[in-house]
Amino acid sequence: LISVSAMMQAWPRAGKRVPQSLSVFCQQRNKFHSTGAARDWDVEKVKLGGRSSTSGITATVFGCSGYLGGRVVNNLGQVGSRVVCPYRGDGMGIRHLKMMGDLGMIVPTKFDIRDQESVEKAVSKSNVVINCIGNPWETRNFTYRQTYVDTNEAIAKACAKAGVERVINISAVNASLDSESPWLQANAEADEVLHDIFPGATTIKVTRMFGRMDRFVNQYAVLAQKYPFTPLIDGGEQLLQPVCVDDVADAVANAVLKPESIGKTYYVGGPETLVFKEFIEELQTQVYCSNSNAMPVPTKIARLFGYIQGQIRTFLYVFATISEDEIIQLQYDNVVPNNVLTLEDLDVTNPTKLMGRTLESLAAIHRGERGPPVQMPGRRTWDDVTN
Repeated sequence: LISVSAMMQAWPRAGKRVPQSLSVFCQQRNKFHSTGAARDWDVEKVKLGGRSSTSGITATVFGCSGYLGGRVVNNLGQVGSRVVCPYRGDGMGIRHLKMMGDLGMIVPTKFDIRDQESVEKAVSKSNVVINCIGNPWETRNFTYRQTYVDTNEAIAKACAKAGVERVINISAVNASLDSESPWLQANAEADEVLHDIFPGATTIKVTRMFGRMDRFVNQYAVLAQKYPFTPLIDGGEQLLQPVCVDDVADAVANAVLKPESIGKTYYVGGPETLVFKEFIEELQTQVYCSNSNAMPVPTKIARLFGYIQGQIRTFLYVFATISEDEIIQLQYDNVVPNNVLTLEDLDVTNPTKLMGRTLESLAAIHRGERGPPVQMPGRRTWDDVTN
């Protein structure tokens, strides 16, 4: 009661003048939320402050509830951007995004990618549109083509009609129309469709992403725990260049502010190149699976295993460790090619390395009873405290 009384006494009485700084902020904010001013922005004049500042950017982030999309929303919200978050369902999956920006700056809106009118409504007030929609497996409702090609076509048409200035699309490094993987084929076709309709679109092609609670490190950790061996396709000699999801989110946010990125394609990978077999062996030591070994498996048998897992997930909606398409992708190197635009061109100069930080990605997998206490980098163990 005392604290409430003190707060009421300190609060300005009715009729008193509002502080000038607050008044100016409200005027700027009202101007920013007006329909006409939201699209009048100049990249060269953007002032990036805190979450209560005004960047002049209004961005629509499709796939905002996903692993990458949520981090993109956070990066934009923290510099005072208004972010429109299209969602499906009842909205419970994106309610946490409202905390990533100032009051009223994170705007959820219901949409259906098959309803062109709802897509146009989601981008109608934005000057930047970012597409993070993706799915590593097909479902009964959406095939790969519907997830990528049809989605990119709907978003590109809506952006062209609304006069959106910037479109940024997330794709895959190995995307190719000649690939044996239907997932990579769909990504490549979606990129072409987007650039045909919206030539100024920026494409960011990423390698496998890792981070806390990811689907890369955790996926193979689950395989190591559930099965007596982890399959190695073609001996596990493929090269990986995993990139931290936070670095990708930073690259997307930086691309928004770089006019020279319009119409260009960037290949985003991590700072280290790993051999798949060595990565699996290191991962098994981290999760203390002494009964699991990395074992070479013929490609046909591995694809059959992945096909069964995929069917179980599609029809029974239960967790599947790996799909047939992911087995196909494991046959090829997943690295950034030479002589292309990379993370450094998007001003990400100190990317995060995977090796030595795998435990941070295994919060849901690692169990202390499976081995000795784990010492995280930069942290003290209980023995250090007691001694």
